[in-house]
Amino acid sequence: MERMTSKEYNEKLGSMFKVKRNKFNAKKTIIGEKKFDSMSEGNLYCEYKLQEKAGLIKAVETQVKEELFAYGVHICNYYVDFLITHNDDSLEYVEHKSKGTVQPSWRIKYKMLEAKYKNDKNVKISTNWYRGYKIINQ
Repeated sequence: MERMTSKEYNEKLGSMFKVKRNKFNAKKTIIGEKKFDSMSEGNLYCEYKLQEKAGLIKAVETQVKEELFAYGVHICNYYVDFLITHNDDSLEYVEHKSKGTVQPSWRIKYKMLEAKYKNDKNVKISTNWYRGYKIINQ
């Protein structure tokens, strides 16, 4: 029996067994029935669920779809990581980002989301990046 290298094996079988890697080296995580893009996002979800059980927040939703418009024209859909409903019925959109995942396209969509809720006092847009929690829009 002749042994072959992994490169030869992949060439012989094609791309059938190649695993596509995440461009940020994030590992998909499943918690309960929910799927998260990274382990840190899943951990943040667990923290929010604990806060919900303790009564500190009313509810938490994941991957909330927001439609973004400019001058009445639909530009794109933006999926925010978390929507938190506080006990006073105010809403907080939380985007979970690490330092390396902040891309120019994300910045544009995030600014469009901020502009959408700019005059709404009951909605807060925030992000937590790179192990620190920073509120962008106060």
